[in-house]
Amino acid sequence: MKVKTIIAGVSVCAAVGTALYAVANSTGSEKRMLKRRTSRAMHAIGEVAEGIAQIMG
Repeated sequence: MKVKTIIAGVSVCAAVGTALYAVANSTGSEKRMLKRRTSRAMHAIGEVAEGIAQIMG
């Protein structure tokens, strides 16, 4: 098994789970703000992952 792949998968799952928990326990206006911030964060994480993938080969 590739340890780096496993670590990346666990990290992404933890981030998504934390975001979903925060959205589920928020009020209406907080949910909109959290969704917007979460969307931006996930986009940034995706770009970082793509960059790492390009570097690795």
